[in-house]
Amino acid sequence: MSILRTLSSLSLLAAAFALPAMAEAQLAEGAADLRPTDRVTGNADADLLVIEYASFACPHCASFQADVWPMIRSEFVDTGLIRYSIRPMLTSPPQIAGAGVILSECVPDARYFDAVDLLFAEQATIFQTARDGGDVLAVYNRIAEATGGSAESLLACFQDPAANEQVNALAIAASEDGISSTPSFIIAGDLLSIGHPGDGEAGHDHAAAGPTVFMHGGEALLIDGETVPGRLDEDSFRRIILHFLDESGSAN
Repeated sequence: MSILRTLSSLSLLAAAFALPAMAEAQLAEGAADLRPTDRVTGNADADLLVIEYASFACPHCASFQADVWPMIRSEFVDTGLIRYSIRPMLTSPPQIAGAGVILSECVPDARYFDAVDLLFAEQATIFQTARDGGDVLAVYNRIAEATGGSAESLLACFQDPAANEQVNALAIAASEDGISSTPSFIIAGDLLSIGHPGDGEAGHDHAAAGPTVFMHGGEALLIDGETVPGRLDEDSFRRIILHFLDESGSAN
């Protein structure tokens, strides 16, 4: 049995709901508010909320999870300074992205973020196994079993029409939220993205704009009067989170 074939209907949805170009993306009203379906970790009373849109089929998301998330978790989440939420979405190949969403929702609630960690850690193995025509389901079973689930319960989740409908609903929601790429972030109520000031404006010369910087709410993010280079690394995110904590009065 091919789990990718079982989830093949997701590819039709991903094609039907193409995401807008990055320069045109605008955060929809209400997207920065927590939803009943959001998975959240951290202090419920923290003043700062960070929402990450990520795909289990996105290599940049896997790199962020390995290289940046551990710092965010240890320095800001575990210390009670921020709340952090992940909103999964579909990117190509959508069957793999969708399978990750279903698996993460299939394990016990307390192990959700553990499953997210393992799905990203095993992403390269999943891709390689799929390319080789191997047993992708066995990889997912291993992840499920390591995070409190079982092969039997996972197969039932994969075959559950309601689980597939939930994945499709996430794809629609991300598109309606105005999210154009992964990983993307909402922080302090507005979209944090990487780009150039003036992207999307008539006459803007993107090729001559120079290195990318972090944008917040469509404007270049300034910290101590300087732009922040558009790099998904620990130092950049530490500066950004500390900046917004300082603005909220919660840095200490």
